[in-house]
Amino acid sequence: MTSEQARLFADYILSMPDRNGAADYVRLSAFRLDDTFFGQLGELISEAHSRGDGARQQSLDWLMSVASDASGRAYAPFAGAAKTKSSRGVAKAEPQTDAARALELIQIDKRVTAMMMRTHFNPMDDAVIDDWKNIIRDYRGMIDAGPLKTPLYTIDSVRLKVAQSLEALARAYASLHDAKQSRACWEQAAQAFDEAGERGEATRCRSRQREDSMAEGAEYDDQIHAALQDLENLDKKQPEYFARMVDLGELQAHAGDDFAAEKTLLNAESGLSHAKWENPSGSDLAEALVATLTGLSSGQSVSPSRNIQTSVLVRSLYRRIHLGLADVYQRMGDARNAGKRLNRAEEMDRSSPDDDFSTTMTKLSGDWQKLFR
Repeated sequence: MTSEQARLFADYILSMPDRNGAADYVRLSAFRLDDTFFGQLGELISEAHSRGDGARQQSLDWLMSVASDASGRAYAPFAGAAKTKSSRGVAKAEPQTDAARALELIQIDKRVTAMMMRTHFNPMDDAVIDDWKNIIRDYRGMIDAGPLKTPLYTIDSVRLKVAQSLEALARAYASLHDAKQSRACWEQAAQAFDEAGERGEATRCRSRQREDSMAEGAEYDDQIHAALQDLENLDKKQPEYFARMVDLGELQAHAGDDFAAEKTLLNAESGLSHAKWENPSGSDLAEALVATLTGLSSGQSVSPSRNIQTSVLVRSLYRRIHLGLADVYQRMGDARNAGKRLNRAEEMDRSSPDDDFSTTMTKLSGDWQKLFR
């Protein structure tokens, strides 16, 4: 949530006449309580303290306590699961009795329920992906343990839970715009529904997989066509032209055409060099920043080659080219070139460019510090 939403949410809770009902609402909304909420709540407490508003500070302290407790409990079902190693590591000891195994299944089901609330109130992220994978793994562990002697649950019922969790994982990947993983999970979900005897659900998953593929293909076709049209109208010697070319290469890679993507990204790299747009160093960025500030202060225009916005754009283009080519070469099985490109991108993120920037800014301090006097 945003800072404003966090403050409004806090005031809304405190406006409730029933303290017990307010606490229950906080617990129900546990997955909305992110770092921004707690940060703003802390600021509200400090503001109340500085004003000497003891009653409001006491109410806010109560809310902080209830929210902290609720947030901790919201993620508690995943704490134990996070400690469990994958099947390639040390396997968790399986419960021995039927009752213990049934209780284990109930605990996994509780995590699924918590996931539904979590993904309703919060945006999707890699942690959600990992937790769905852990849930699927643990359900499959119950299947591998075999049937029970007493009919507390059936293997087919657990197979159905695996299929439903795989479907949720497919949707999670789709929310993150990872079409490749989403399609793979839709197919896995279809197979799991087949194993659970749910042929209709399996057909639905395969249909969704095809629909997503067709929609994705059409979307990429449209975006690639738009990028090609833009390139027709842009100045072929300016950074904006090469920025659109890099966009095109990334789109081609996402669409699965790695050979076209490689050609486009290499052309963008060589084109930048031929047009004299070299990858700026930290010193170059510092000089461009001072030139831009000086120009703004004096009302004089600054040439594009000395403009900080242009310099930052060019630097970002080189980084995107390196990372894009690293991904393409990795998929092509060319580990050597993939490693080279990844190293070049990592070099841009190391401290030396920042050190060069700081050193140059210090040398030029006489030129730019006077602008703020």
